[in-house]
Amino acid sequence: MWEVTVFEIARETLLPRSPAQLWEVLANFDQYERWNPYVRPKGLPERGAEVEYAFRMNPANPRFWRVTATISHCDPGEHLAFDVKLGGMLLSIEEHFKIERVPEGARLTHSIRCKGLIARLSLPKTRRNFEVLLSETDRFLTQYLARPRTNPAAKAIRAKKGRRP
Repeated sequence: MWEVTVFEIARETLLPRSPAQLWEVLANFDQYERWNPYVRPKGLPERGAEVEYAFRMNPANPRFWRVTATISHCDPGEHLAFDVKLGGMLLSIEEHFKIERVPEGARLTHSIRCKGLIARLSLPKTRRNFEVLLSETDRFLTQYLARPRTNPAAKAIRAKKGRRP
């Protein structure tokens, strides 16, 4: 039963950034709170690593559920994926970020694949919730990447004490 995908949702977004720039954002787990209202991974972005994966289905709810996720793919500039298992066979969620270079910058394919009893029992509602999650996450990521990139503040030149010529 575990091998049967109940549903998969995918969205494509064109972003005016290079794959390397997009990867910097996706692989920087400490910065997720700046653009992802649903997920807060903690740990190192390495294939096979177990990371803390805090998530919520409603961004208005301040409470996150904390579980362990395995990073199933970590190919810099190409593919990052989390594999989250909740309650044994109750629910398994795979979240994928696939990056492809295109003339406009990068194409991000963001997908979620769900398996397990919970996904089967409440399929329409669960699917709808994940569609909203993908849509909003991608919208916030696009807005985050559209912000002007700031350079580190230049050091202020301090005036020397004393007389000037």
